[in-house]
Amino acid sequence: MYKLTEDKIRLIFGLKVRHLRTEQNLSLQEVADKSGLSVSYINEIEKGKKYPKTDKIADLAEALGTTYDQLVSTRLPRSLAPLVDIFNSGILDELPFEHFGIDYQKFVEIITQSPAKISAFISTYIDIARNYDLNKEKFLSAALRSYQELHDNYFPQLEKETELCARHFQIPLDAAANWEFLKDILTKKFGTLVTELNTTTETIVLQQLRALYYPDRNELSIHPGLHPYQKAFILAKEIGYHWLNLPLHERVYYYKDWNSTKTFDQALINFQASYFAGALLLPLQAFCSDVSYMLESMEFPGEFLESMLRKWNTSPETLMYRLTNILPGRFGLQKMFFLRFNQDGHRQSFHLSKELHLGNKHQPHGNESGEHYCRRWMSIKIFNELNQEKKHALGVQKSHYIDSGLEYIVISWARETLSKPFSRTSISIGIEVNNDTRKKIRWINDPNIPTHKVNVTCERCRLDPCQERAAEPKIYRKLQEIESIKQILQSEGLIKE
Repeated sequence: MYKLTEDKIRLIFGLKVRHLRTEQNLSLQEVADKSGLSVSYINEIEKGKKYPKTDKIADLAEALGTTYDQLVSTRLPRSLAPLVDIFNSGILDELPFEHFGIDYQKFVEIITQSPAKISAFISTYIDIARNYDLNKEKFLSAALRSYQELHDNYFPQLEKETELCARHFQIPLDAAANWEFLKDILTKKFGTLVTELNTTTETIVLQQLRALYYPDRNELSIHPGLHPYQKAFILAKEIGYHWLNLPLHERVYYYKDWNSTKTFDQALINFQASYFAGALLLPLQAFCSDVSYMLESMEFPGEFLESMLRKWNTSPETLMYRLTNILPGRFGLQKMFFLRFNQDGHRQSFHLSKELHLGNKHQPHGNESGEHYCRRWMSIKIFNELNQEKKHALGVQKSHYIDSGLEYIVISWARETLSKPFSRTSISIGIEVNNDTRKKIRWINDPNIPTHKVNVTCERCRLDPCQERAAEPKIYRKLQEIESIKQILQSEGLIKE
């Protein structure tokens, strides 16, 4: 059970006072007359700003027709019980109000003004969260993603700090940073001991980690089987923690997705260090020059993209994700998405493990209902390019969504996962095709780029025939059935259009 803080106790008390008053159709003035308290003071109590002394609580209880003990109890009526569940969970303390420009006190006032409606909303949200397995990790991931989208995933202050750090430690701003050089900086300048994770003595679980940080002795232990560019990213991220003066007590201690992230502050700190690492390994000015050249090409610059991997000695994911910083922030291409899919090589199952939507919510997005993602997506089709000889593939297509009419130019990279045998990953960015895009991307009309009709999931798709279909369009058919009934009822004059 989460321990209620004083402000939550004030809030619950205020909710009870307001509930009892409105239940009896009493005005603030009437309660004031009966209790001897001022209208403004009672109003402050109901908003959770004031908690009266014992004698005044007794006067309020008598005015509201209840007992002292019942009024000070933290139990709420059944209709408001979900609010107490929220208070007990401590989730209000974890919500990042300040990062989204939300005044916490105003949020609390909204709760006090319409507690029954807010309670019903929260109950609905909890039911949906349970049905779709929206656990804490997914919630934090969604909150961080919204924070990034709010800023177009471009953070000038982090860019500035990264450049200052690079100049201070003489890290090259026009070439790939050597991981051993970064290790030397971390060791000599920040006193971090960098070691290899002992994969022979550690448990199987720890052997799967990319890196593990021991805060008590300031030691970073890195898996020896990682590629040099993976080591460089981890070391650059570790430098970021120190250079940005991020609170190390809030950092995550091992590198494995969201499993070790418990609060939004941890998620934000981890993101800031990761952003710093990407900016350090792909410096802003030099990378922008490469991106400018890429956009000016008259044909799809596949070979140039491949050469960028070699030039910066980086992974497709780091390069593509860096594009989500640069394209909106520096080139004005704000309507775009980023997707990362994982595939078990033994099965035709695909898991969307990361997504980001800039400009607005785009058509290709995750679903938690077990539906089959459209196999015509470049993100999924690209897996077919991999085989025993070819461990790495790059592709491009125009994806035309048959329901919305929107079109995206999509670049996808697929590769074998280095740390997991028989596992694959695809990384994609998609940019909405519009007049602005056509002006800024010269190769967008390259006739060699294929165009394919796509949809979100097979279950919702009306495309027929479709050789790539992985499931019957049962949701589409159900919606069509509902639409047919609606049209009949409209023709009979039973419902309005």
